[in-house]
Amino acid sequence: MTTEWTIVVCVKQVPDADEVSIDPQTGTLNRADAAAVMNKPDLNAVEAALALRDEVGGEVIAVTMGPPWADEVLQTAVGLGADDGVLLTDKAFAGSDTWPTSLALARTAEELDADVVICGEESTDSSTGQVPPGMAAHNGWAQLTYVEDLEPRPEDGELVAKRDVEGGYERVAASLPVVVAYEFGENEPRVAGLHRKIYAETEFEPRTWSAADIGVEDEVGLDVSPTQVGGMDTADPVERERERVETPEELFEAMAEDVDRLRGEVTADD
Repeated sequence: MTTEWTIVVCVKQVPDADEVSIDPQTGTLNRADAAAVMNKPDLNAVEAALALRDEVGGEVIAVTMGPPWADEVLQTAVGLGADDGVLLTDKAFAGSDTWPTSLALARTAEELDADVVICGEESTDSSTGQVPPGMAAHNGWAQLTYVEDLEPRPEDGELVAKRDVEGGYERVAASLPVVVAYEFGENEPRVAGLHRKIYAETEFEPRTWSAADIGVEDEVGLDVSPTQVGGMDTADPVERERERVETPEELFEAMAEDVDRLRGEVTADD
């Protein structure tokens, strides 16, 4: 185990939540209907990866899976400071749920000889949180979830995580290689420097790999995805009652009346 680590950070291009729609036939997102943006938790993952590299040395490689234009999120990561990027793009990946997605990313991390893989805790387009532990399971690697902070121990080949748990936190040490799920909002992502941003947008070219390049061409896509959408419906908005008051005293009286009314309803039910 080297003292300089290869750190893979997984980033994802997701549809803007305000514009997204769902295909009623397939139950999958119509990604073309919404503007593509970087998954917000992945910005925290990128910052964690860069901070780790600042401590131990090595390199940060950003990885994403998506259509050819998903290289925009790799440009963002490189603009922030990542050393390189890999784009997994292939029609074979279309419709993949978390199982084949985590498999493809796991094989990519293995191919890159990663010491550490850092992911955002979840993606805003599915919010399952299943991909990071799925990657660890596919590769038989250690995993650290609900991570708030990281402490590298390169001399021991370990990574220590401060993990969020109910009522507090715990510190857990994991041997490398390890997959990390970093919590949203737990660090302050750095701002891209002008020269680095220009390089990312004008000179940077990611490595582009297909499903066959990582040996998963028969193990990805919609047909091998176990997730099934049983049905969908649109919830009607509920009209909220509103009452405007002019003074704190009127507000207190209105709240007291509501409390008395609710107490009366509970008593009647008993």
